[in-house]
This record gives sequence, structure tokens and C-alpha cells, in this order.
Amino acid sequence: CGLQIASMFPNMVLENFYRKTQNSIDAGKTQAPYGYVIPPNRDMTRVATLVNLLRLQGIEVGKASAEFKAGSDTYPAGSFIVKRDQPYGRLAKTLLEKQIFPNPALSTYDDSGWTQGLAMLVDVKEIGDLSILNVPAPLIDKLDVKGTVTGTGTAGLAIAHYGSNNMIAFRYKVKNVPMKIAEKSFTAEGKEFPAGSYVVTDAAGMAAVKAAVEEFGLTAATLTAAPSVPMHDGGAPRIAIYSAWSNTQDLGWWRFTFDQFNIPYDLIFKEQVDAGNLRGKYDVIIMAAQSLGRQAVLQAPGARPVPYEKTDKYKFLGMYGSSPDITGGMGQKGVDEFAKFFEGGGTLIAAQQSVSFPIEFGFAHTVDNSDRNAQGFYAPRPIVETEILRPDHPVFYGYTDKILPVKYLNASGGLLRVGIPDQGNVLSRYVGGDSAVMSGYMRGADQIAQRPYAIDIPEAYHGKGRVILFASNPIYRWQNHGEFNTVFNSIMNWNYIPPAGPITAPAGGGRGGRGGGGRH
Repeated sequence: CGLQIASMFPNMVLENFYRKTQNSIDAGKTQAPYGYVIPPNRDMTRVATLVNLLRLQGIEVGKASAEFKAGSDTYPAGSFIVKRDQPYGRLAKTLLEKQIFPNPALSTYDDSGWTQGLAMLVDVKEIGDLSILNVPAPLIDKLDVKGTVTGTGTAGLAIAHYGSNNMIAFRYKVKNVPMKIAEKSFTAEGKEFPAGSYVVTDAAGMAAVKAAVEEFGLTAATLTAAPSVPMHDGGAPRIAIYSAWSNTQDLGWWRFTFDQFNIPYDLIFKEQVDAGNLRGKYDVIIMAAQSLGRQAVLQAPGARPVPYEKTDKYKFLGMYGSSPDITGGMGQKGVDEFAKFFEGGGTLIAAQQSVSFPIEFGFAHTVDNSDRNAQGFYAPRPIVETEILRPDHPVFYGYTDKILPVKYLNASGGLLRVGIPDQGNVLSRYVGGDSAVMSGYMRGADQIAQRPYAIDIPEAYHGKGRVILFASNPIYRWQNHGEFNTVFNSIMNWNYIPPAGPITAPAGGGRGGRGGGGRH
């Protein structure tokens, strides 16, 4: 239809496009904000992700050639400037501004908050000073960030964890090189290396490691001596992503994200679980944003099998998974196989609705998700504040602020509650309240106040194994890049469980949950 209209009225289409472009340019010169500034960051890979996303949309981005002042603030040379007097200036505003819901009486189909700076954990400054339009800033086509290796030491190499999502891509690029992960910060070559930084002493793999540092835009320095801080093994774990034969859309975005970062994994279904030996094959299993509660897991197969297999007629079925019958859940045998996985020391990472699996089958100690929001609660995927309670915990390696913006998605996952014995295992929680809604809309925001967001349960089954829970979806449709590292850190530090934090009883705690083992 669109092509037909364009062919019938080409002059009108061209005229309208010109007018829209001119209107956008005029608005950028007469209506604040007049632009946005993205200052340099010690982790430039996240900055590059945001800049390149804007460029992908056709938005002009310039790089300041000298220090400049806008309003009362001074910005360094190398800052990126998005001026609004450009053809796609209105699109830039839509992507970078805070979303304010226009009418609380209305509902929305999908996301109400998508502010890109918050979602990507990149500092973006809104500029209300008209002078920003005159700052010299040659336009760039694409931002490529190359890593650096400094120093002349010969005792090894340290790779700083400054929050780059590329840390996990780097690790799997050189997965065969032995590494350690620092549990405390240290200094080398005048640079700070935060907790979570990698330390390499294997001379045989050093050339490949240095090349990977440069490829992934990381910061490294040679060492004159090994750091005198506690460290744990930083091997590249074997990963599986579990998929039920339903609800595959959100899970597909996890798979897409892992593919983009070249994180190797096996996609497994109930058939692979039924075959057993999960711990012999995998260190980490991920359950992401699927309905995996007791009813779904124990659901019997349908009366008639529904195959998903390659045939002469359907040649492309079974490319990523195959089953003679996709109806029904993994059953009690599958639950028992996961119990064996925990007994062997494996780690399960569950997010959003999938937290129901470890909770309802007794693998998450006192964690409970039976509470629901009161009638009238409404949260069309805003961005809200969470408070990091355990900033020293591996899940939050590379994060520097106590407040972390997260995309709020519940989708019937329930509000988490943690009993007193496991309060020290709560890693972060929702702040709650209207003032904690950073972008978008939430009605009844007080209801999530202090509810747990991230929880790390050690000794999940018979004193062995581990469950890491996320109340929302930290890998959502390639949007919330700032949250990706909570999952990536969980994977890379699957084998290191720090001591529990202090036991407290905030809202959402104080009641015992399900205990015991895998049969109830």
C-alpha cells in the first residue's frame, strides 16, 4: 500500500518528507532542549553502543574537538554532541529524553519508558543552552573503540572491569587461557583495577589476550608483580539455556544477545533434561522469562502428540531443537535431574516468570513469589530505581553507583519475599515510590518498595549448588544494556560465592518460604 501511494503521488511524498525534515531542524533551533552531550567515560564501549545506535537511526552525532561550556557546565574535548537542529533531531529527543506518561487515565500497548541513557547506563546531559548548536563538533560515521595495554611489566596482565559488557565476550574469545578474577580492587601502572578485573599470568597466551583486549575496547596493564588481593578461578563456564516448548519470544532475545556477544551455549529442552547428566555437561543453566511454575512443569503430555521435527514437507523444522512431542512439561523426572545438577555444584540463573521453578520446587530456600500487586497497580514497562545492597558481590562487579536503573517487568512472576534466614542473600531491591520511577509510568509504585530484585541462594539443594534470581528481565529485547552485566557477571563468577551479607528484614521479608528439596 505504501509503495503504491509513493508511486501514485511521488511529488507529494517528497514534499512531505522535506517539510518534516525542515520542521525538525527549525524545532531544534527554537525549542529546548537544543541538544544532548555524552561525556567520555572510562568504559567507552557502552558509550560506543549508544552512539552507534543513534547513528543507525540516521541521527547526526558530532565529537567535540575542544573543551566547551554549555550552561553552567564545562565538558571535555572528545565529548559527543547530538544537536537538535538536524533532520532526525526529534527522533533523538524521543530516544534520549525522559518519558513522562501524558495521562494516568490512559493505558498503553507496550513500553512506557525507554530512555536510552538510563537503559544503557550511559551519562547523557540534556542541554537547554542555545550555544550548543555552535560548538565545533565534526560529525562521525561510527564510533570504534580500541582497547589499550600499557606498562612494561613481565609478571602478567590485568584487565580492568569498568562495566563493559564486552568482558564476557573477551573471556570466551580466549577461553583456553587460564585467568583469575580479583575479589578486591588494586592498582597497577597508575590505574585502578576494580573487583572483577581479570588477571593473566600465563605467558603462552599473552599475545592472544592483548589482541582481545584491543578488539573489545578494554583497558589493561602489565604487572611487575601479582596483585596481593584475594582471587578466584575465572574459567569460561559451560552454559545451557533451557527452553520450554512455549513462550519463546523473550527467551529468543536472550539467545540473540548471547549470539551478539559470541557467548557459546547449548539450547536444551525437556528431552535433553530427561537424558540426564546435566552437571557433566554444564556449569551454568539459564531459565529466562518463561512460564515454568509447578503446573507448567508437571503438565502431562497432550492426548495427541505434537511433533516438531524435520520432514520432507517441513525441511526447516528441528534446526535448533527437535521433539517427537512438544506438549507437556519436563515432569518430575526433569525436576529430579535439576536436583542432581545442584548436588553436583551447578548454578541456575532464573529471571522474571522463571523464578517460579526454583521457588516452587524448593531450590530457593525461603524465597516466595506468591504475593501479588493490589488491584489498580499498573506498570507498562517503565524504568525504575533499584538499590544495590551488596556492591561487593560479583553480580555487581563493574557497577559504581548504588542506584541501578532497571526495566520493570513482572508478567505474573509475583513479588518476591525472602524469609529472615536468607535476608543476607538479597543483593538488591526496588526503591519504590513515584520518585523512583525514572522514565515511563507506574501506578501504585509504593507497592514494590524494598521488594527484592536480585537474590543469590547458595547451597540450593542438600547444601550444594546455587540459584541466582532476578525479579525482572535483565536482558529485555536488546534494550537494557546497562543490566546485561548482572547476568554476565553471574555467569563468569558462577563458582565464587562470597560470604552472606547482614541479615535484615525490610519490606518483602520476614516470612518463611518453601524449604526442602525437589519433591513436594
